[in-house]
Formats: sequence, structure tokens, C-alpha cells
Amino acid sequence: MKIKTELLVVGAGPGGTATAISALKKGGKVLILDRKMHVGIPVHCGEAIGKTGPGIAEIEIPRNAIVNPIRGFRIYSPNLTRVDYAKPEPDGYILDRRVFDKELLAKACENGAEALLGSNVTQLIYKDQQIRGVIARRLGEKIEIEAHVVVGADGVNSTIARLSGLRKNIKLKDIETCAQYEMVNVKIDDADLLEFYLGKQISPRGYVWVFPKSERRANIGLGIGGGMGEKTALEYLQDFIKHNPRGKEICKNAKIIEFRVGALPMGGPNPKNVLDNLMLVGDAAGQVHPITGGGMGYAIVCGSIAGEVAVEAITEGDTSEEALTLYEKRWREKYGREFEQMLKLQKLLAEAEDTLLDKLAQLLTGQNVVELTAGKKIGVFLKAAAKGDRQLLNLLDQLRHLQLVQ
Repeated sequence: MKIKTELLVVGAGPGGTATAISALKKGGKVLILDRKMHVGIPVHCGEAIGKTGPGIAEIEIPRNAIVNPIRGFRIYSPNLTRVDYAKPEPDGYILDRRVFDKELLAKACENGAEALLGSNVTQLIYKDQQIRGVIARRLGEKIEIEAHVVVGADGVNSTIARLSGLRKNIKLKDIETCAQYEMVNVKIDDADLLEFYLGKQISPRGYVWVFPKSERRANIGLGIGGGMGEKTALEYLQDFIKHNPRGKEICKNAKIIEFRVGALPMGGPNPKNVLDNLMLVGDAAGQVHPITGGGMGYAIVCGSIAGEVAVEAITEGDTSEEALTLYEKRWREKYGREFEQMLKLQKLLAEAEDTLLDKLAQLLTGQNVVELTAGKKIGVFLKAAAKGDRQLLNLLDQLRHLQLVQ
């Protein structure tokens, strides 16, 4: 089978469907491929999303995909010192990704996109040394798809990124491996707050999360830095549930109803995400926050930019790398500095001793945490550092170098 389209989006996750929806608003002709027969399955993430990303992209979160509204978060340091942050009204949600991904795909198709599920891309099509489409296998049939622009939104193990040479492989240190249980009969203190647990013994270069789906049900998982720690992610998760004082308390009567695994690209964005007739979006592009591991909102915003730029380039008859570089410029103007700073902060925190994290928990407010992880300057350390604490003085110097303190 041979197919021609204007814009080919490979990957029907939030980044891919946001690309399609944005392009359709501009009048583009879009075809979406996904290797899965049912998008959103299996679930690989904690299912939390803020309002900001979809709001910027002007993509409404489907009501039937919202499981639980979230007002803020609660962070526990290694010795269980708490840092709370909560808004008066919900600022995010726990989603059902099975529903969310499918509803975004449905919206794209309702607005004019075509979709071919169960399509596994095997090759790129080249003409005159430029990418002009893909070859895929679907239900045993070979499909050749020609397109003016190809967008790779096919996840952390992106086939498009690898075949195009934009990302041949990911270093182990730049990967975070994740394990998660969905559990019932969980003892949840505040069902509208996300919980995070920090510490080298709990989750090296990562954290444990408890994301409430109701007053007695939650996603409980963690991610650990690739090659770090002495155990697997699953073993660290089981240790938290069985041996951590807080973990034992909230999971005393809990029962597992689902087990999930996944991986995140935590090494920052790819150096380059554009070639002639091709762009990368979302995890394929490395557009994931290096501290929180959040990627859904960024993928939606970056995808919406990619869709707009693609249609404009197609309309102008120029889909060269130079023309598509507008996408790189626009998304990096929005998130580039933040990602760069947070990657440096990630490396700094990965080396931090648990005693330092405990001290920070005594000093920081929830607002400080929000500002710090957004790359904004905070000044809370100055007073504490003046007391002569060597750990804090050293951290203060490093944060000054990152331009994260006033």
C-alpha cells in the first residue's frame, strides 16, 4: 500500500496528538501512525498533569479522563520532614491515560486526521538524500507513506530519532528506570495532594511518588537513575512499601491491582531535533524536566508548536531544516534555559547527602520548591548559610553558580 499525506505524525501519545491537533487547526492534512492497537496501553507514567501545558497549547483535558483533581504537593525529606504546597483550587489532575490518550486521538480524527494503529515503522524513505516518509508494517502488510514533513513523537525509544541519526542511543546515566504499583486500600492523608519521598536510600537520583486517584487508591512508584543504586527500581519500590516508616504506614492494608514499568530520558533535550522534512517531539526529543521527570505537559506544548510550524512550512513550500528550525527556536525560547539549569541542578542534587536534603526541608517553603524547579531565583538560603553551616554554604555557592539564588 502507498499513501501520501502532508504531515505524518509517528506516535499517538499526547505529544503526537497535540502536533496533529495544532496542524489541523492550521488547515493541514495529517496522518497519525502508532505501533499499538490501543493508544494509552500499557500505562508507563504516574498519570499526573498540570493545567499549564494543555492551557498554553489550547487543548482541553477531556473530562472523562480526569480521575482526581490535585491542588498541590507534599515533599518528605529522608527523615520525613515535610514541605507542603497547595493552591485554593485544583491546579492539575490525575488522569486515566487509557482514556486521555484515546480521547486526544479521537479529537484529532474528529477534526480531520487519519490514523493507522498497529503500524510499526521500520525504515525512512529518502529521496535526493532527504527524508520523504516512512515504511511501516501493519497487520503483515508493507505500507509506504510519503509526507512533506515527518514528526517523530514515538517515545523514549524513538525509532524515528534513531533512524534519522538525531539520537542514535541514550547513555545509561541519562535514563531513569521506573516501577509503579496501582494500589487500593492506601491510607491517604490528603487526596488532593501529590506526595514525594526523597533520599539516596529510598530512590537514588529520583523519588518515590504517591499520586492519589481517590481517598483510598493511588499510583505508588519511583524512578532511579540509570546505573545508580544497588537494586532494581522494583526492589527499591518494594523496600519503601515494606520497610520505610511512612511507606509501611500508608501501605499497611494496601493491595496491588496493577504493576507498571517504564523509562524516562533524563539527560536533557537532544542537541538537535530538526532535519530537512523532519522534527522530533516529546520524549523522542528529550523534552522532559530533568528534576521532576514530567514530560506530558512539555510534549503537548512542543507538539502544538511543531504542528503550527509544519503547516506553515508546507504552505510556503519550504520544509528544509532551515525552515523547520523555527520549531527549535520557539520551543527552546520557552523551555531551553529551564531544562539547561535543571539538568545542572539534577547533577547537584544527585550528589547531595541525605543530611543536606533534611536541612533543606527545614528551610524551604513549597513556593520555594516551585520557583526553584522552574529555574527562578530564591533567596532563602542566605540567612541559613550565614550561620556557618558548611553543607549549606557549599550548596549556596553552587546555586549561585547556576544563577538560582538572589
